[in-house]
Amino acid sequence: MPSLLRILFLITELDPGGAEKQLYHLATGLDRTRFEPRVLCLRGFGAVGEALIQAGVPAESLGMKRKWDIGAPFRLKRKLAEWKPDILHSFLFHANMLGRMVARRAGVRRVIGSVRVCETRKHHLLWDRLTQGQMDCETCVCEAVREYTERVAGIDPRKLVVVRNGVELPSLEGVDRSRPEALFVGRLEPQKDVRSLLAAWPLVRKRVPEARLRIVGKGPQEAELRGLGVEGVEWCGFQADVAPFWRSARVLVLPSKWEGLPNVVLEAMAWGLPVVATAVGGSVELVREKVTGYVVAAGDPLSLADRLSSILEDREMAKSMGEKGREVAGREYTVSGMVRANEELYDREMRPKV
Repeated sequence: MPSLLRILFLITELDPGGAEKQLYHLATGLDRTRFEPRVLCLRGFGAVGEALIQAGVPAESLGMKRKWDIGAPFRLKRKLAEWKPDILHSFLFHANMLGRMVARRAGVRRVIGSVRVCETRKHHLLWDRLTQGQMDCETCVCEAVREYTERVAGIDPRKLVVVRNGVELPSLEGVDRSRPEALFVGRLEPQKDVRSLLAAWPLVRKRVPEARLRIVGKGPQEAELRGLGVEGVEWCGFQADVAPFWRSARVLVLPSKWEGLPNVVLEAMAWGLPVVATAVGGSVELVREKVTGYVVAAGDPLSLADRLSSILEDREMAKSMGEKGREVAGREYTVSGMVRANEELYDREMRPKV
């Protein structure tokens, strides 16, 4: 009987987030008759780490206290020497960089990185380009990220592989979309451009006076954004369980300046919600214009307000768009499909190189 292929997933942290959720689905979904998964995070073991252990996947933290920990490469090398993984698959920038620094020297046979956004930070792009010789390939969450990473980061296109995120379809029992309610879910930081959403909201309320905007999430801009005093906005903070918000919303709005393949859009589609998103990254691949929602230019509150108002005003159109979005998610963005694509990638990478 052939031995199991040992996969070590290395990620920056295991607090709840989009990349962490995808890693959980991947590590727990791998065929255990062929693969032996293990997870190591650099810091922040968090709820996802506990969930992995409960699901039977070994997981622990490298114990980094800050971003640049001089002892971290040596601790990682000892872990690799102890576990002897066949493949190291890293997620998020710091895990990508540390994994590439150490894995080859520790004798790991294949090194796979990942890119999850159309990265705008120049030093991240530079380090990705400079270290590409230390990896065999890099997974990209959508075609937009793959094209951007090749063009802007300068990564060899032969090393870039598109593996799309997956989502599970929840039960729609208890859904009540009778109120004109818009929902934002995400970190309150410059990337998400909630400021543009708040600039658009008074215009929405002129057309739909009873409209309500619920903002779920925390972040460094929270106090500043709350201080704007926009009416008709409910600040909900971080929520471990977002399901009640999905059940009551009529539309999801994502006004980001840049994105990868946003999990929050996939989740909204899975919940049968139409989406109004900015035309950045993989959002344009997920949102089918006038079919499952609308895409608008980033930083354009007028267009954002117009599209949001159209959906909030028309309950039947919102229902139709949401149903079509759920069909797309259930057909093209399944967790099983994401897991299978990664399994096929691991099998390909382990074949002898010519």
